[in-house]
Amino acid sequence: MRLLKSIIILFFVLSTTAYSQSLSGIKFCLDPGHGFVPGQASVCGDAETKRFEGYINHIVVPYLKRYLLSAGATVITTRADYDSVSPCITLTQRKTIANNNNVNFFHSVHHNAFNGTSNYSLSLFKQLNANSCPNGNPAWPNQADRMAEIQAARLYGALWTTSGIHRGDYCFLTFNLGVLSTLNMPGTLSEGSFFDFPAERIRLANLDYLETEAEALFHSFLQYYNQPMPTHGSLVGVVTNSTTGTPAKNVKVQIESVGKQLILDDFGSGFYRFDSLPQGSYTIKLTTSRDTMSVIGVVQSGKITRLNLTFRVTETVGDVKIKAVQSTASSIFFQWEKPTGTIDFYDIYLSEDGMNFDTVPNRSVAGNLLSSSISGLSAGKSYFIKLKARNNLGESTNYSNVYGAYVSGNSKKVLIIDGFSRNTGTGSYTQPNHNFASFYGNALSKLNVKYETVGSFVVNQSAQLIPYNAVIWFVGDESTEHTTFSSVEQTVIKDYLKQGGRVFVTGSEIGFDLFQNGDFNDKDFYNKYLKAAFVADEPNPNFPSAEPVSGSIFTGVPNFTFGITYPEDHPDVIDTLNGSVPVLQYNPSQLAGVSFNGIFPGGFINGKLVYLAFAFETIEDTSIRNTMIKRIIEFFDLPTSIEEEADRNISRMQVFVSPNPVITNAKLVCLIRERGEYTVELYDQLGRLVEKVFSGEMRDGMNEVPLSMKSQSSGVYYIRVTGGRESISTKLMYIK
Repeated sequence: MRLLKSIIILFFVLSTTAYSQSLSGIKFCLDPGHGFVPGQASVCGDAETKRFEGYINHIVVPYLKRYLLSAGATVITTRADYDSVSPCITLTQRKTIANNNNVNFFHSVHHNAFNGTSNYSLSLFKQLNANSCPNGNPAWPNQADRMAEIQAARLYGALWTTSGIHRGDYCFLTFNLGVLSTLNMPGTLSEGSFFDFPAERIRLANLDYLETEAEALFHSFLQYYNQPMPTHGSLVGVVTNSTTGTPAKNVKVQIESVGKQLILDDFGSGFYRFDSLPQGSYTIKLTTSRDTMSVIGVVQSGKITRLNLTFRVTETVGDVKIKAVQSTASSIFFQWEKPTGTIDFYDIYLSEDGMNFDTVPNRSVAGNLLSSSISGLSAGKSYFIKLKARNNLGESTNYSNVYGAYVSGNSKKVLIIDGFSRNTGTGSYTQPNHNFASFYGNALSKLNVKYETVGSFVVNQSAQLIPYNAVIWFVGDESTEHTTFSSVEQTVIKDYLKQGGRVFVTGSEIGFDLFQNGDFNDKDFYNKYLKAAFVADEPNPNFPSAEPVSGSIFTGVPNFTFGITYPEDHPDVIDTLNGSVPVLQYNPSQLAGVSFNGIFPGGFINGKLVYLAFAFETIEDTSIRNTMIKRIIEFFDLPTSIEEEADRNISRMQVFVSPNPVITNAKLVCLIRERGEYTVELYDQLGRLVEKVFSGEMRDGMNEVPLSMKSQSSGVYYIRVTGGRESISTKLMYIK
């Protein structure tokens, strides 16, 4: 591995193969663009970006000079050979050096920059005018223009650029390049690649890559002067780590048959190069301490052969991020995100309370999976899981969060949403994982209420919440650093509440984040949908305890302390607003929680909300937590036993319109429990049929029917869905 340092002083060992003096008698002047005497860049006033270009130009030129000298050419350079002229040599001085030395050809080496998105190879030549674009009227017909065409093709064939372009300077720039303008001989200027293109900038820090560019330019001179190409070739490429999808690092690449080897750089270019190889096939071996792979590469004489390689490098695994746990009448299904590293297996641990897990996994699944299930479970019980990933290097440092579900065939269910990811910075909780979802799940389990758990990072539309009769969304002491509720999450909650949803929200920094430090939309959401006014960041005195407000849903619940599971030092103080009522207080003058029962802004059916301004999971007494969850479930009008559930007349479908009110177009979401033929009809406020919207088969699960209201007048309408031995209607508001 060879790499570029911030300041480079090169000592080249001229041990290259001779080329039968094929360029003997030809004299070249090479110019490293933006070149300055090393160490004196600041004197020249070059910008830092130009300094980087200057460094790499100063490396390509000596490599190219070495190649030309080995072929018998005479070579001078405007830098190094003429540093005594000035540390900041001008364009005029560069041309003068070439003209005074009667060279046969002048070439200036550059690298380009634009806006970080382009990366092509370019070679320019002088034009007399721009009357025939892009390449007409060259100053040196069939010489500089022909060389530019050859150079562009050779550079593109050797480097990791998107194309090779040759152009006349007048047409490309609308002016003549200063360094080419008054030459007495043909000359070109190459922009090998773009040093501000992120991946290319990394490759340009690899000396082997720069030598490959020089070799491509050397081949262009041989072709231009109709000289034979070398009898050997080079093999170059980028090794990609298939585990990460990025260039590999620190991998040994070798061709044992010729005794050549190198170690890929550690800064991520992934580039390898073997030169002076006789024509033929070679076995290329890639190895790390744990991985080995061999491939065949074919080298052609006189060519730079590009061979990209993909190699699976075993890397230490990261922690698993669990996404969701769902349940059926006898099983649980769960999903997770792929962590960093090379995953051979996922170990899945099972628990019935979210706290006590076996020391050995319940099962292990292949590393290419991102979901699994456990069947044969007992109905009427909670099951929790946590995961680790592993490979032959080891396992995840930490377990995933603990998520669970209640195994039941009940149709009514609660969704627990974990919005608590804050475990760094100034937060009270600093552990890398938690089992807080089990605090809510176990309380629901005692009520025989079915529930499932999901991470908030996968919740992005209200349709995901509609199948659930209530939502518990906890954010712990998540604050402004990590955001309690993003704009997307706020929209999800608003849409759900508008359609009669029931939400229990708990967290100690919600008001501090959304109101104290939020924008207009954050404050609007906090006031209108969480139905609270933010009063203070902490109560006075700040003692972690609360008591029920008389006549509220928590009447009769004993006074309690919180901040035990983890310290809670800044619970928000709130007040009622927009129709909410108090339910908990820190003291007689400072509220800790509110509830609301009514229609939310933009809604058309009663929704319900309970908002506690501290982290519910930090309540010390488990029995009090369970009692409070029971009171919330009763407030939400959910059944609290299997028998009660069985006695209820359960609708076989749910329907809602999104968005509602409708501006132009919307969609009708139908949650169907029985596949079959259904009709969808639109009625006006007087009950008159306006339009038959849909007639056909719907599958069990979620179905979407597009609604176009463009031809209707503004007002209230009703959508009726009929099928499956049932008919159900919902209201929509159309605003034209």
